[in-house]
Amino acid sequence: MRDNMVAVRLFRVEPMLTLTKAPCNSATPDGYTGTPGILIIPRQGPLRAPHLMLVARGPRRCEPSPGVRVFADSHVVAGLGDGTNQGTPALADVLTDASAAQIVAPPEGPGLLDRYPGCGVAVAASRHGCLAGLRDGRLAAIRGAAGFAAGADPWPAVYGSFVHGWWTARMPLEGLVTASVIVGRYIGRTESGLGCFHVAGRGRIRLARRAPWSTGGMSA
Repeated sequence: MRDNMVAVRLFRVEPMLTLTKAPCNSATPDGYTGTPGILIIPRQGPLRAPHLMLVARGPRRCEPSPGVRVFADSHVVAGLGDGTNQGTPALADVLTDASAAQIVAPPEGPGLLDRYPGCGVAVAASRHGCLAGLRDGRLAAIRGAAGFAAGADPWPAVYGSFVHGWWTARMPLEGLVTASVIVGRYIGRTESGLGCFHVAGRGRIRLARRAPWSTGGMSA
């Protein structure tokens, strides 16, 4: 079970981050490439400052903070098709390997999360992006960042942990719709003293609610 534990940390970015598409100068000699993260830069709505969520599976580096930590949590991520431990999905907070049809189930019928009462978020992936379904019936689809290479942390799992962490931290989901969403890896601080974030891609998040008619409109 320890291998399925994921730690998320949400920071209000202060003073700023260095964004780069090239490897940061602060990459370590042992090949450490940074912690997967999602940077949210608000444009309008309820958010007033950039926020960065870091998503780490297993032991993590104690890299310098990118700002003021506003939330931290740990949760279990498991795949529906995980044949190595059939009990893991039942204990998961975030489920991956779901299908869009399973997530966007008619309200009058049992949905995927109804079969896993302890799970808060389920994620489906496709070549266009990811779709996350929350227990309260909301859907959060992201497009444009499906190619994010996260090594041992596949992008659907990173996105599911991000949605779970954002929701658990009681951050406004509505603020994600108008924000710039940048995915990548946080390396640490550069010689200038600013945090370094290696950009892998950008995405756009849309919100909806489960409806009887809709696997098409919000599918990933």
